[in-house]
Amino acid sequence: MPPTMSCPPHSPSGVILGIPAADLVGEKAPRAAPQPGAGGRGKKPAFGSVVRVWSKADEVRILEGLATYAATHGAPPARSQLHAALEGRSLDKAEFTVTEIYEKVRRLRIKYCNLRDAGAPLASGGDDGDEVRKYELSKAIWGDQPLILAVPKKGGSAGANAGSPKGGVASTRVRRGFEELQGLFPCLAAKVEKITNDEMLVPVLKRAFELIDDEKAGQLDAKAKKQMLTEAVMTMNQTLLRNEVLETLIGSMD
Repeated sequence: MPPTMSCPPHSPSGVILGIPAADLVGEKAPRAAPQPGAGGRGKKPAFGSVVRVWSKADEVRILEGLATYAATHGAPPARSQLHAALEGRSLDKAEFTVTEIYEKVRRLRIKYCNLRDAGAPLASGGDDGDEVRKYELSKAIWGDQPLILAVPKKGGSAGANAGSPKGGVASTRVRRGFEELQGLFPCLAAKVEKITNDEMLVPVLKRAFELIDDEKAGQLDAKAKKQMLTEAVMTMNQTLLRNEVLETLIGSMD
């Protein structure tokens, strides 16, 4: 279990990943993030180019913006406040919708919670410097708050819940790349890669994996991790037994 740490208060009922459920209704038109001359890390893209994916440097800048906002306001920004929280961060992906930045923040939090619950196996320095930095920033934002993927909205209309899974829980079905899913659900991703030897079927299964629901993926990843640990223990026990038998046989030859 992760150690107790200072953090903003737990998310109240009706809040999704620290973002009020009321903010989930409606979608704003795409808008550009402010582009100041100072701030930001890494090399900026060539003038006129369109960045369609979030860079690793963007992930750090996003978390820095959220951490600053949380420190100032006592809680992470709501969905409608994300653009304001990132003002002045000079992101490589200069244009994005409210949904795009919300999904990115949600995935960063899922990754943090997975690492935190696994004991945060990160070492400072070396090639993992950015990952350590992202973990520390995430800790400052969300601390030990539990991961709440979705909470049904009380008194919601039928139209507001249309398209939602059973029980009124909001859907998290969004296509992501396989590499991104490997970071979020490493044990499950490893199982998907080894699920069949059919070279024609593997790409099909990977594409299907890219649309997996986060809640279900988290459950399967936990099961896969438990199975891998069990197999590792069994392998270790078999090795110890083999060595013991070998030593006994060698001893009987004396």
